[in-house]
Amino acid sequence: MIAASIRLICNIVLSIGLAYCAYQAFMSLHMFRDVQPPHPPQAAVYRFAILICARNESQVITKLLESLREQNYPADAFDIFVTADNCSDETASLARRAGATVFERFDAEHKGKGYALNWTFSRFLKQYRKHYDACVIFDADNIADPNFLDAMNRQLNAGYQIAAGFRMGKNPSSSWVAGCSSLFWLMQTRLCFVPRAKFRLPCFSVGGTGFMFDLSVLDGKGWQTRSICEDIEFTLNSIAEGYFVSFAPDAIFYDEQPLTFAQSLRQRYRWSLGSIQLLSISMPRLFRALVHKKAQVFDAFLFSLGTAMTGVSGICGSVLLVLQFLQTEDRSKFWETLAFSTLSGYLVAILLSCLVLFLEKRTWPGVWKAINRNPIYMMSWGFINIFVLFYRNSDWKVIPHTESLGIEDIRQTKAP
Repeated sequence: MIAASIRLICNIVLSIGLAYCAYQAFMSLHMFRDVQPPHPPQAAVYRFAILICARNESQVITKLLESLREQNYPADAFDIFVTADNCSDETASLARRAGATVFERFDAEHKGKGYALNWTFSRFLKQYRKHYDACVIFDADNIADPNFLDAMNRQLNAGYQIAAGFRMGKNPSSSWVAGCSSLFWLMQTRLCFVPRAKFRLPCFSVGGTGFMFDLSVLDGKGWQTRSICEDIEFTLNSIAEGYFVSFAPDAIFYDEQPLTFAQSLRQRYRWSLGSIQLLSISMPRLFRALVHKKAQVFDAFLFSLGTAMTGVSGICGSVLLVLQFLQTEDRSKFWETLAFSTLSGYLVAILLSCLVLFLEKRTWPGVWKAINRNPIYMMSWGFINIFVLFYRNSDWKVIPHTESLGIEDIRQTKAP
């Protein structure tokens, strides 16, 4: 009787999870048409404040600053600001030497990018708000394509107040983990952002770096986030307030990916934990906006459920698997079915990876290592989403960035 009740509950939960997956699959089916960037008739040149948050990034920040100084954009229409957050190396001095305005922050108790952004904007808006129209956020390990600012300027001219750039891995050949992480960002772009652009739906995340927003979005309140996923929180709260978060396919930038599996696990655990925190922070705002019949909020509302949905569905699936094992007389048939299902899922993940790389026309030395191990990488995320339901440690841990690559170095490994 108890087993039957447990089975019924698990089947109901899995049915809801299946419906959720069906919706996401339907959206992904519209991945085949490329997004065309806007070409508005207006020719206004907006002034950008480029803000970089950095903690002990002396090995990589110089390359980012060089790529920003080489932008195909009027040099007098943007300035660079660096927040040296609890730095003990030469990050601040290197940034000043490159011509950036530097804020130095020392707060050992409140660690993390969300705290740094809150602290920075409380000062920046008082001193510089009148001098700039919009802000671009980068991490110190990034490299910006020469046309990044010009692409974001077109977004503003087209009427979009928030836009996410096109994120690519800076170091996909450094390890199979870096390759899988680079492949993940391409999959997010092709399976999520491209279909939503087609349906005129906002992006559900600005991605933490390589994004732009009109400073009017912050007027009167500054940067106010409470979770360890400040980027997703900012995005979902903005959507709830009625802003449209667009995807800028020609605003390309490159982001350094973790080198080891342990680093990747820590990074993705932080993202999953932040998503769980947002259930009580951003989800109520989205629900209230949904009640007021803001249709574009529906997709963002569903996204906010993703981590919890995956974790709970994984638990229910595991419970059903155990019950089936205990109630199966022919154990060999059980193991055959399980092996076939696992192999089928593995092959589907490989084929999907190949399809995304083909559509994006991307490759790099060692790409097959990433393709072959991407199913393991994605499966580990499922375990993370289960784990985060039971263990929640929000302590922020630094992932070191060491890949000092310039734009030409990156282009050599990105040839189609």
